Amino acid sequence: FVFDFLNPPSAGVVKGAAGHLVLASVSDFPALVGNGIAVLVGSLGPCGMNTPHTHPRAAEFLYQVNGSIQSGMLTETGSRFILNNVTAGKGMILPQGSVHFQFNDNCEPVQFVSALNSDDPGTLLAAQGLFGLPPAIVAASLGEIGVEEVAGLAHLIPDDVAFGSQECLTRCGINAGTQPTAEQVPRVSGNALPTGSSSWSTSAKATETSTNFSRSTSLFGAVVDAAASSTSDKSVQPATIALGAIVGVMALGYVGLAAMYFMRRQQTKKTRSYVRPDMRGHERIPSAEKFNEASEPYDPLAASSAGFRVDLQNA
Repeated sequence: FVFDFLNPPSAGVVKGAAGHLVLASVSDFPALVGNGIAVLVGSLGPCGMNTPHTHPRAAEFLYQVNGSIQSGMLTETGSRFILNNVTAGKGMILPQGSVHFQFNDNCEPVQFVSALNSDDPGTLLAAQGLFGLPPAIVAASLGEIGVEEVAGLAHLIPDDVAFGSQECLTRCGINAGTQPTAEQVPRVSGNALPTGSSSWSTSAKATETSTNFSRSTSLFGAVVDAAASSTSDKSVQPATIALGAIVGVMALGYVGLAAMYFMRRQQTKKTRSYVRPDMRGHERIPSAEKFNEASEPYDPLAASSAGFRVDLQNA
């Protein structure tokens, strides 16, 4: 029932280039099962940062042991960003599910202790979590930067605990060097990175992306781009220009045909008329010949055989 934070089991230790975290939870301290609590001790070196993360199953109450840290958080979309300078002897509440971080903006190491109201609070690193989604989804969420760019950035995300701002590093005379990047979301078929993405060059891709975005998307812009391209593409330029000219002529022809069609249609509407036939003197419903009882008796058989005759005298 005793947990040694100075000599913890490896399962509860998170170590990065700028510090380390020790978490006592059910995964490495079974005595916590059913007690609804976990405890974390954070040690941040100069300019060290507990990178943005969230605890999906617990709220966190942070107590600053020595020095001071900047602790910021976002609770939900649309909420205001909260940033506090937490000094020694003070604490800060971090609600469950909030995205938060701790940054030691000093040149001396600091330590804090956090209590979490779950024996299995869980941790999701914000950057690793975002880039652990399918590359096409991440690319679309970041403004269609391209899956290759997503793959390149994913390989640059440092492990927690990482170094913070460059201003702090310069002020404290620290060379961050190369930080470990092994703390990544596992890749399966659904979120796999493009093949060969590990050798992606950020500078080369950035140059290519800016060039692509600067090109015009219109027909004439495409022709101009083709004419102004490098000399290595001279064999392609004549065909591209000819194709653009043909498409332009065809487009003008279709516009002319459409204009002629609408003009003819307007003229037809003006000359079209409807003449109603003269129906004067015509009955709409023919009348049956009336039987004169005074002249002869009514014979049903004769009437049925002869039928009704149409009275045409008034026609």
